Amino acid sequence: MSYYLVLVGTLDNPLYEAVLTSSKAAASTTISVTATSPAVPTSFSIFGAPLPASATPTSAALAAGSAPQQGALGSSVGYGHKTGPNGRHVMQLVAHAALDVVEDVQWTNGGMYLKSIDKFHEWTVSAWLTPGGVKLILLHELKNEDGIRLFLQETWETYVKTLLNPFHELNAPIRNQTFDARVRASAKKHL
Repeated sequence: MSYYLVLVGTLDNPLYEAVLTSSKAAASTTISVTATSPAVPTSFSIFGAPLPASATPTSAALAAGSAPQQGALGSSVGYGHKTGPNGRHVMQLVAHAALDVVEDVQWTNGGMYLKSIDKFHEWTVSAWLTPGGVKLILLHELKNEDGIRLFLQETWETYVKTLLNPFHELNAPIRNQTFDARVRASAKKHL
């Protein structure tokens, strides 16, 4: 993944999201937190599913002073790879967590394009504010200010054309294949 785009409505609801790839190669990384604390109980669960007993260190192993194996299932608890099954949820979390920063910056910056407003690990968050209050948020790994600005401007123009449809409501999700195709074509051209 090189880019993640989300359009956020005036009610802070997602209108459209897309994972966009780039022709430029980006390094793939894993974000995880190592669980080495002896205070972690054996019934620790992630998303409601308990970890197997072999995944957490036993009290006998901790008393003997042996460290948990690094290859064990429970040795690293985190939210996973950005390209894995939970990658989409991580990108959604980062993009929507940046909404507070977007709302703070929008009052100090008079422009629609807010450039790079936030950073989370390898992702940088850029934003575009529409006059109607819809936010276009782009997560990216590569620095390409001019290309990102042009891409967000074309995406905004495509969004305005979608709003001109009398059957489309302001905060309704966009499920139009033409909109998706135009956003992806713009991404290929500028990103």
